[in-house]
Amino acid sequence: MYSRTAKVHETLGDHRTAAEQYALAATARPADTYARIVALDLVAGAEMHLKCASIEQACATWHRTIDHMGGVRSVRTEKAVHRMRSDLARFRSRGLQCVAELDERGRDFLVGA
Repeated sequence: MYSRTAKVHETLGDHRTAAEQYALAATARPADTYARIVALDLVAGAEMHLKCASIEQACATWHRTIDHMGGVRSVRTEKAVHRMRSDLARFRSRGLQCVAELDERGRDFLVGA
């Protein structure tokens, strides 16, 4: 339910509410049973934070996402990490530590894929 509500808000351009709903979706499922789905909800939430120009929150959500991706390998999760690294490219030149750390985690995740 939360995921669907988030998609509606995303479509309407209300990225902040969409991010909140994706976060609720991620916590509504048992993480050990639905690790991939929880990770993908977190991916969507991080992307919404980025659209709101909240880079620190996006990075924090992405770190949680990668934590949930431990042991999960799918085409969708790998594409999401590639997309995340691409999205972060515009922030690398700002020297933000959270971006550098997240980029490194993303690179390490993909190397292990």
